[in-house]
Amino acid sequence: MEKREQIRLVKKAKNGDAQSFIKLCEAYQVVLYNSAYKLLLNNEDVADCLQETEIRAWQNIPNIKNEAAFNSWIFRIMINIAKDILKKRVELVEFEESYMGINERSYERSHLEEEFNNLPDRYKIPIVLHYYAGFNINEISEQLNLSKNTVKTRLARGRVKLKLLLEGEENG
Repeated sequence: MEKREQIRLVKKAKNGDAQSFIKLCEAYQVVLYNSAYKLLLNNEDVADCLQETEIRAWQNIPNIKNEAAFNSWIFRIMINIAKDILKKRVELVEFEESYMGINERSYERSHLEEEFNNLPDRYKIPIVLHYYAGFNINEISEQLNLSKNTVKTRLARGRVKLKLLLEGEENG
């Protein structure tokens, strides 16, 4: 979507124009769906995620400060909802596995997720976008309104921090 058109639609949506908001959501529907599916790998969870994303976006659109950044704003909402869904899914799996006595393998997986969740969002979000959602550096740069070099740096630092966190636990 052209930036001028996006800015015009966001301004109208901020003033309560539901049709403008629908046009915005439709413009980003495919990329949101594909990214949510790559994160969640489950159609029911993706449908829940996207529905909740649109609800939260509609409720909060009056608060958006940069109309030109609508795409990264709604994408962040989707990522946060997807992370919540994944966290609930992991908790459910851990509960089921511990109830059934199969706990060792889930510990290793939850340990990685726990350490990953300890990363600051500035590293976590580019890693999710790159490794889980499959976006390239240019796409991430555009989604997050960051320079390509900043995205590369955050990916590299995030990988190093995650490696240090994981190695520290093995040695400690």
